Amino acid sequence: MIDVMASSVLNAPIASVWPLIRDFGSIGKWLPGVKSCQIEKDDPGDRIGAIRRLEMGDVGLIREQLLALSDTDHTMTFSIIESALPIWNYRSTISLFPVTDGDRTFIRWKGEFEVDPDHAAIMQARMPTLIYQPAFDSLGRRLAD
Repeated sequence: MIDVMASSVLNAPIASVWPLIRDFGSIGKWLPGVKSCQIEKDDPGDRIGAIRRLEMGDVGLIREQLLALSDTDHTMTFSIIESALPIWNYRSTISLFPVTDGDRTFIRWKGEFEVDPDHAAIMQARMPTLIYQPAFDSLGRRLAD
């Protein structure tokens, strides 16, 4: 199992960041590379079990399922259930924590997955540097507007 993680501090309070994260269907508003995002069966974006279809510019279709959502802990966990990426058993958690100095938000995105050994190094580097950190940067720009 490969574990990956990235974190950042956003210059906005949790009350501003959490609504963007907790809506499972809003990832297209802050994750670079998303061409479209739709929740299947018109489920609400906060229903456990909801499935979102992401059309990504570089890897095509990805289907993800919402596994857990906590408004108390400001965490969301989801899995990839279909993807052209050379990974399987992907599970990911995005967590928010208050930074009381300046009323900011610490964001952490952790993922774990299995991967063919031939792709392990590439995928281990790809997730935090090409997915997670650009998402944080995009969130920061969106929250600054």
